[in-house]
Amino acid sequence: MTLEGRVQSHTIIRVPDKAHAAAAPFVLVLVELADGKRVLGHFNRAEPPAIGSRVTAEPSEQTPVFREEAT
Repeated sequence: MTLEGRVQSHTIIRVPDKAHAAAAPFVLVLVELADGKRVLGHFNRAEPPAIGSRVTAEPSEQTPVFREEAT
């Protein structure tokens, strides 16, 4: 089951806690899924996507990593 939705918000984490320091900077996105639920996840690029962009991610035990859908 792929997670699909639209970006509602995003932020760039430049100074994370020690556990995530090696990954900095990274983009977090808030995505509203088709069923109305919202999910927080990573974005697969250094620059954040536009608000309203369609994104997808594979479900994971970890934080999902979203990518923009091809247009």
